Amino acid sequence: MRQKGPYAMEFARLAVPDVDATKSFLDEFVGLDPVEGNFDRVYMRAANDHHSIELIDAAPGADVADVAAIGYSVESEAVLDELRASVAGAGHDVHDLAEATAQWVTTGFGVDDPNGLRFEFFTEYSQFADVPFRLFRPNEVVHPFLGTPKWRETVDFFVDVLRFRPSDYIRDNVAFLRSENRYHHSLAIRKTEQFEVEHICFIMQNLDHVMRGRAKAIYADIPIASDLVNHSGSESIAFYMHDPAHGPRFELCDGHVLMSEEQHETHKPRQMSLDPRNIDIWRPVADDWAGF
Repeated sequence: MRQKGPYAMEFARLAVPDVDATKSFLDEFVGLDPVEGNFDRVYMRAANDHHSIELIDAAPGADVADVAAIGYSVESEAVLDELRASVAGAGHDVHDLAEATAQWVTTGFGVDDPNGLRFEFFTEYSQFADVPFRLFRPNEVVHPFLGTPKWRETVDFFVDVLRFRPSDYIRDNVAFLRSENRYHHSLAIRKTEQFEVEHICFIMQNLDHVMRGRAKAIYADIPIASDLVNHSGSESIAFYMHDPAHGPRFELCDGHVLMSEEQHETHKPRQMSLDPRNIDIWRPVADDWAGF
């Protein structure tokens, strides 16, 4: 039997200059719902899972947001134990979960990727009985997109140590990695000169909701970092908005390839040419990466 990897991205922890302002931004323009309770931070959810975004205070004097951690669920404690052993066996430090994560899960651990970003893995993520009672909201958070000068080291870490599965490569520049929920990618990694979490992707309820989110951003003068694109790998249509005070780019998309169980086990990743049209098939030129 194949040893399994993480199941799905569940949340991103953002350190932001103004928690209340970012809470309002995510409520209005992403459609996330605040989780009520007596917490020392703000939790916001897309659907039934306890939260998709966790907001904490940035360091004093910071004027831009930073991604502090990414959380993934794991199907069972047996798989979690295998992942923990793989991490330790590869010589990486195994960390306890943050207290803010531990209270919403059964068990888990954390590990820093080659860029120093904390990833947390856990079982039995807390659920709500129903989705938020609102019209404009995402179905779920689906992936982070990392940019790193340590591209090969980072890809090898997530594939060989944490057992993500390659779906597609754009040669030695971009890797699309999937988890056990079988979406085309639950993590993407691009070669860049400096490390960054480039964006966090949410799957919306349909294309109409993507376009309504885009209209909300445009009419409120929220910068559109990359306008409508048609992704070749995931077959999703999306746009990206970005206000650096509130986090990385937020991608709102409709449609994302969900592999069958057979495809998940047998798919051979494509080696696509280094061409931005292999990210956006609507793009008219082959040598312009400025929009990404």
